[in-house]
Amino acid sequence: MENVEQPVDYGFEFVAQLCEELDENKLDLPTFPDVALRVKRALADPDISADQIARVVGSDPVFSARLLKVANSALMNSAGAQIKELRLAIMRLGFNMAYNIAVSIAVEQLMKSCKADHLHAHFTDLRHHSVQVAAYAYVIARRFTTINPDEAMLAGLLHDIGKYYILTKSGDHPELFGASDALGTILKDWHTAIGRSILEAWNFSDDIAMAADEHESLDRMHVGPADLTDVVLVANLFSHQQSLEQLAELDWEAMPALRRLQLTADVALAVISDSQQEMQAIVNALEN
Repeated sequence: MENVEQPVDYGFEFVAQLCEELDENKLDLPTFPDVALRVKRALADPDISADQIARVVGSDPVFSARLLKVANSALMNSAGAQIKELRLAIMRLGFNMAYNIAVSIAVEQLMKSCKADHLHAHFTDLRHHSVQVAAYAYVIARRFTTINPDEAMLAGLLHDIGKYYILTKSGDHPELFGASDALGTILKDWHTAIGRSILEAWNFSDDIAMAADEHESLDRMHVGPADLTDVVLVANLFSHQQSLEQLAELDWEAMPALRRLQLTADVALAVISDSQQEMQAIVNALEN
């Protein structure tokens, strides 16, 4: 009998490694970058002042420059008066927005810490998607829920953090990039559980960790009003549509999260259309 060559499962070894690390809670977790950690600790003090926050972040030139740039952007500075002091920039932005910018920079630093050149395009696409979801989540939370929109922005920014981990680890498995769908399948199947583990290790809230874990469960059910995961789930869904026309073609009746948010196609399309300038300003603040 003629031997038939069996297809090679290029992802088996890699998946086995991920499974073992996750099951035994031995993920080689990246350290939460220093600038965001310092801001996070400072904001845990309810009596913190803008002057104190400015002193905390002033030693980081990248973060300081980004805060000043965003504070002087058209979105935040309609009067045109330029701000040159960190304290005033933080007062204009608010503590939550300043922290979200710090986290965005931290994620960017994680991305740049990977030296595998062939991963650059994957990381760039992933970062752009995460920032888009953050912008959608902010608008959805503000317009349709009582959830803090800044928290929704943060959850959107971090919802795919598991993919950053998988991509970094995949640098040791170049065979995955020659297999047509191997890496994509691994990212899809594993990033949510890994994302939750990372965010729990970084001491983010249970709500943000849950959003990372369950944002792709389109049939997700729970009792009560829309929660943070619903917001991120819908934001992620919207971000994958290439046009308003594609958004209109979604099965709006089939997804519980859309019903909990009381979103119809007409309402959602109108809000998204009206919010384009605001969302682009958020993207600019987090990405540039």
